[in-house]
Amino acid sequence: MGAYWKKHQKKEVQQLLEMFDQAGWTIVNPPKYYKVYCPCPDRHKTNIHLTPSDPNYVTHTLQWARNQTCYTEN
Repeated sequence: MGAYWKKHQKKEVQQLLEMFDQAGWTIVNPPKYYKVYCPCPDRHKTNIHLTPSDPNYVTHTLQWARNQTCYTEN
C-alpha cells in the first residue's frame, strides 16, 4: 500500500481507491494514472486516471470491478 495514492485531490476518486484497497487489490503509484491489480491468479487490472473527464467515471469503474469475480466489497 503506497502513501501517495491516499492523497488524491478528488474525493470520489479517493473513495474508489480506498474501496479497491479494502478489497485487497494492489494499487501502483501513478505517473499518469493509477494501476490497480486484483489479488487473484487471473490478475485483473484496470487503470484509474488522475483527472477523469467523464462525470460517471467512478461509477463505471466501480461497476467494472463488481463484474469481476474476484472483487468483494467489505
